[in-house]
Order: sequence, then C-alpha cells, then structure tokens
Amino acid sequence: MPQPPSRPGGLLDFPSKIQIQTHNRCNYLCPMCPYPEMATEGGGVRLDGELYYRLVNEVREAGRRVKLCLMLQNEPLLDKRFLEFLDHAHGAEDAIASVSTVSNGSVLSEELLDALMRYPRFHLTISVNSTDRERYQRIHGRDLWDRVHGLLARWNGQRNRVRVSFVLDALSVDDGRKFQDYWRGLGYGTRLIPFNARVDLKDPANIHEPDMEYGHCHYPVDTLNVLADGGVILCCNDWRHEERYGNLRQHSIAEVWNSPGLVRLRQAAVRGTLREHPMCKGCDYPIRSSQRLRLEALLADEAPPLVNEQRPPFVTHRGALRVGPDGKLVHVLVWAVEEAAGVVTALVPRSEVPVSGEGWFELRIGHSGAFNFGGLEPIWCPARFSRVEAEGLPGDAVPLRIELDARVAEFQFFPWYCADWALVS
Repeated sequence: MPQPPSRPGGLLDFPSKIQIQTHNRCNYLCPMCPYPEMATEGGGVRLDGELYYRLVNEVREAGRRVKLCLMLQNEPLLDKRFLEFLDHAHGAEDAIASVSTVSNGSVLSEELLDALMRYPRFHLTISVNSTDRERYQRIHGRDLWDRVHGLLARWNGQRNRVRVSFVLDALSVDDGRKFQDYWRGLGYGTRLIPFNARVDLKDPANIHEPDMEYGHCHYPVDTLNVLADGGVILCCNDWRHEERYGNLRQHSIAEVWNSPGLVRLRQAAVRGTLREHPMCKGCDYPIRSSQRLRLEALLADEAPPLVNEQRPPFVTHRGALRVGPDGKLVHVLVWAVEEAAGVVTALVPRSEVPVSGEGWFELRIGHSGAFNFGGLEPIWCPARFSRVEAEGLPGDAVPLRIELDARVAEFQFFPWYCADWALVS
C-alpha cells in the first residue's frame, strides 16, 4: 500500500497556517469591524523584523511547510516593509507553501499590484463590499471608491490571483448577487463572508443563526495567530487580546503551539467541545459546511442541496477517494454517513467505479465554495471500500461502502466531518 497523501501530525503538533500582524494600524472605519472601537489600545506597534525572519527559519528547521497570511486585525499594506517580508517568505519555498494577505486596497497602485503579482505563490484579497460609491462609503467610512474601483477596473495585470470580498448580512443578499456578477465580469474572483459578531463586539445581524450545537473550529487546530508585539492569541476574532498563549520573542513556535492552554483548546476543537471555553461559548464564526451550501443556494436563488433524511439530516457533497498503488484520485458524491460504525456511503459514476480494495477517503472539513473561509487542510483516512446494492439513488451512479480505519490518528476527525455536513435546523 503506498504512503497516504497526508498525515494529521502537522495539524496537531505544529501549525499548518501562520497569520502574522506586522503592525497594528488600519486607515478605515468599517462598521462590521471592531478596529474603530479597539484602535486606541496600543496603537503604533510594529513587529520586530528579526523575529519575522526567525519564525520563517523555525518553520524550515522543523521540516514543515506552512501557509502564511501577512494580515491580522490591520491594514497590512500600510507597512512599508510588506514587499520585503513577502520577498523573504516567497523565497523560502521549502518552508512557506503560499503567502496571502487581505487589504482594503486604499494604498494600492498599478505599480504595487504589478510588484505583488511577480510572486506566483502570493494571493491577494481586497475588501471592496460594493459596486457603487454610496455603499462603499457607507461600509468603509472613507470616500475612496473612485481610487479603488478605478484602479481595479483599469489594471491590466494578473487578475486570476486577485479576488474581491463582500461581507454579507441579512439585508445585503441582493447586493451580494450584484457584487458577484459585477466583479466576476471584470475578471476577478469573489469571496463572500457572512457577517461575524467578533465574539460579541458587534451585533450579530447574520444571515445565519449562530449554531451553538457546533463545537468545532479550525483556528485552534491549524492556525498560529501572531500579534505585532510577538504575543499569540487564539484567533482573529479575539480583538480584546485578553487571553494570550505565550510570546514568540521569548519562545519558539513549537513551544507556544504545544503549550498546555493551546493543546487543551485544540483537543476541544477536534472533539467538538470548544463551546465550553468562555471566549468561544457564543462565537458565531464556526459555520458548518452544510450551512454554507445553503447560504450559497440562497445567494444564487437556487434550490438547496440534496439532503439525505437520516438523523440528523446529512447534506450530500463532493468528496474523493485515492485508490490503487499510484493513489489515483476518484471523485465521489458523499450520500450518507454512519458515524458510530465509521462508514460512508458514496456514489461514483459507473465509468469510474474502482476495484474493491484499500485506499484513502478524504475528510473534507470546511466547504470551499463561495463561502471559502475557515477549513482544515483535507485529511486522508485509510479505508476499505466495496460496491453495494442500493435502491432509490439518483442518476446512473454506483454506491460504494467505505469503511474507515478507526485505529489510525486520522479517524479522530471523522466525528467532526460528520457534524460539519449535518444539517441542523
């Protein structure tokens, strides 16, 4: 049997993503963001450049390769060192798989966009939230629509690695549809983000109801969040910074990541008991993948996805198997799960049915469609699969019974996967 496509070790004893705040300033006053209320606390802090270089080197020395986001509760491009930091990270390909940032676009120019796009593993998201000046000024608190929109409309660079984002609340579904159509027509990708209350700092005017039954979250499991002063917080939603888990000026990434407090939270996030933590108790950030699919259907004015009426109802979705000695990828439609038995029923096109045997099933946690935020890297769990007979299945499909190996470390993520795709009303 060949080696599995991935192991969960990097999700547990070392972060797979690092989010760094190189300074703590922003120049916008967006009402959906806590920055205007929190900006008076410790303004003007800059990350020590030597600490940044050391952190990249620590990833290399650990033999890991992480995704790096150069943004955390700030406007990253206000830092004059941004291109210098990007250049260093992009050059460390053995340690940094990709680099990204999220900007309001206010300081962008054609020259800066061209410079950023010279790095092929860099991805830029620009928070625009509008297709017109009036809404832009209302959302961002700055009358810079002509500057930002004009730049993006005339720029002739690589738009495939630039996407624009829109924060969606209960009153802006129609605006969200218009936003997607308009910016996709200009060749940009779009990202939709449900309004988030930021751990009770904002009124929860979401288009989704907070799901208090869902106690999983990717942040404690995969992301190290580093403030400009070197302190580590649980996630980007913690704007008060009341709970810190060490400081990277005094400790290594591995020491902080494996500190008792973060280990306990990581275990709770995997088990689904994170709601017991005071800060996470009422947080509305975690959204099941099943709910994201339904939000996307609402936005597109389409029928909701198919639901298998087991209890709880389970939303069908795309998945994958890797089979054979070469790990061939077979796409499947996941139809049902039996959590207690560790069994998945999946549908495969008749022309692609693999021979019964051993392989790996993809535990995809965090739907990556229009609401493409907050998901784990895919975890591949060893499994045995075989054809079964079943009636009432859609299309010309063949059902497979996939039995996951409960003895391996990857299996601990299966209950999370089942909860992620369960539809809870």
